[in-house]
Amino acid sequence: MKERKSARAFVINEKKQILLQKFEFPQVKGNKVLWVTPGGRVKKYESYKKALKRELLEELGVQIRIKGRAVLVKDVLIDGKSGKFNSYERYYIVKLRTDNEFSSINMSDNEKDTFQGLKWWHSKELEQIEDFAPKEIIGILNSLQ
Repeated sequence: MKERKSARAFVINEKKQILLQKFEFPQVKGNKVLWVTPGGRVKKYESYKKALKRELLEELGVQIRIKGRAVLVKDVLIDGKSGKFNSYERYYIVKLRTDNEFSSINMSDNEKDTFQGLKWWHSKELEQIEDFAPKEIIGILNSLQ
């Protein structure tokens, strides 16, 4: 089975909210639309932290330093239109202020075409919806209280 390595961020603000991006995933069966953490594929010869730094610049227009170790590591089986594959994901906590300005100017054309929104979320709000990933977000946010 194919594997895709991903570096992702739990972007947390001073109000203990998490920043999520809403994307349509046309490569997944059923064209899933989900609120997800910023981040993406780790390129060959790239560390997870270096990949996440690049991805946050591309997706949010922010330059940051990744500190600490991954707070969540997981395997996610994805049913893609070209077959199933495993997404091996490492998540890091990144702290940004609510008033931080974000830009999608560095997104790839595919990301721009499938991007549908950006929002800060409280854990209580996420408990009311189903279309977000990973589900561990709520526990991470609650542990910060």
